Amino acid sequence: MSLSTTSVPIKGIEGETKSLTTTVGYVALKPGFNEVMAYADKAWRIALGPKLMHALLYDGTNYTDYRESVTDRSSGTHLPLDGMTTSYKLYLGFSEPALGVYFDLHATNVNAINASLDVEYCSTAMAAGTALAWTDVAGDSDGTLSGSATLATDGVYTWTLPGTAWKPSALGTWGAPIFSNCYWIRMTPSTTLSATIDVEEIIPVYQNANYGYMAINTVYQMRLDTSKVGSLVVLAGENATLNLSWLKY
Repeated sequence: MSLSTTSVPIKGIEGETKSLTTTVGYVALKPGFNEVMAYADKAWRIALGPKLMHALLYDGTNYTDYRESVTDRSSGTHLPLDGMTTSYKLYLGFSEPALGVYFDLHATNVNAINASLDVEYCSTAMAAGTALAWTDVAGDSDGTLSGSATLATDGVYTWTLPGTAWKPSALGTWGAPIFSNCYWIRMTPSTTLSATIDVEEIIPVYQNANYGYMAINTVYQMRLDTSKVGSLVVLAGENATLNLSWLKY
């Protein structure tokens, strides 16, 4: 017996599993795939994380965009924060407001210097006669800490959602913006970081905890708006296995 999953001819299908626990987990979308089929052996929950539109490292003069390197799901590419100083800034642009970001770091190329991150959101959008303004986020929680060293281990950095105070904006110079409208966060270390730091993946966190409820052993097939969605945010009430099949057409 055959089951038609879509009226559009499928060009490819790949699968993977994700272990679910009561702690939120993150699965970046598989690049080039437009749809996902998902089911788990226990009841589970899901939200769709916003898309990471930009991951810009600014050295005081130039912006370098590493978005592709931290969204391609490859350990062979990364965002280098090698020796990041207080004059450098990491700009992250989201398609929608995010509650934080999950950092997947190289196994050994991590920060070992006691340092914190200053995290700000764009609170005044670019406009004629108006400069961009940045405001510190509230409620910081740095899950990448090891001791007093930030970006030392895989983890999620969260903040209190700024609400309407967070303004989508272009980035660059008024009249000639370099990067289009996003919800921007910028991060600056409190002191110079270790010489070699490789960020392999960055996944934005959904804006609240009102995740959808999914039934046990039920197949859900979801077409994804890849211009707005960047990840699956998932958890379960008890340990479970989430089975994922990615489709492209």
